[in-house]
Amino acid sequence: MIDRMQAFLGHPTKFNDSYIHSPNLDEIAIMGYMEYMIKLNFSLFDKEKILLDMFGMDEKEYDSIESSPDYHILTDHPQLREHIIDSIEFFTKSKVSFDSDTGSFLINGIEFINENTYLAYVDIIKQLNVVESNSDNGRRKTAKAKSFQDRIDSFKKKVQKKEDNLEIKDILSILCNAGINGINIFNVGTLSIYQMYEEFERLNVKESFSRLLPVWANGHLGESNKLPEWIKRTKL
Repeated sequence: MIDRMQAFLGHPTKFNDSYIHSPNLDEIAIMGYMEYMIKLNFSLFDKEKILLDMFGMDEKEYDSIESSPDYHILTDHPQLREHIIDSIEFFTKSKVSFDSDTGSFLINGIEFINENTYLAYVDIIKQLNVVESNSDNGRRKTAKAKSFQDRIDSFKKKVQKKEDNLEIKDILSILCNAGINGINIFNVGTLSIYQMYEEFERLNVKESFSRLLPVWANGHLGESNKLPEWIKRTKL
């Protein structure tokens, strides 16, 4: 678990005598969003996403290792290990190495994560980068399920308006134009990815309140509807 106040203020989270950072938007912009997503995925240790989606492994070949632990599969291959090391270095801002004898990743010679602790690291990475947990518990869909899901996704894309799909750039633009907390185009890049999503969540809640307040004040809000409260705990 992360300390929500530390994350809100942009401080890193301590883990096994090292620190895990939520990258700021300037860092992500300089390296490119796709490179950021590659680093993020390697720190999530999801072998299905890495091997099938990123490396295009044949599904039949993947089936033969599907039941094997993600950590073992991903750390067994030198190339994958290097990607993981690069990813951990990005989020910890520290020099990382791998100990083949213990199967552990080290920072400054001290054990950082191993097969027993890596999931705690993954949980912190998810929280600091606002990554939703998979609702299907990580289970791969069967061909039939995939076909059905593809039809659902296709339908959703047709129904959903294009402007509803906000990219990070759009969220930053909204925060800059909202006139809150002194956020503008010249300093928005200093926000961490966690701060950006947290501020956007609070803005959405407050915006809903502001829009409905005149409706409520004029008595046009239905009896079954309540004026939303914006002074409350955020999800992040």
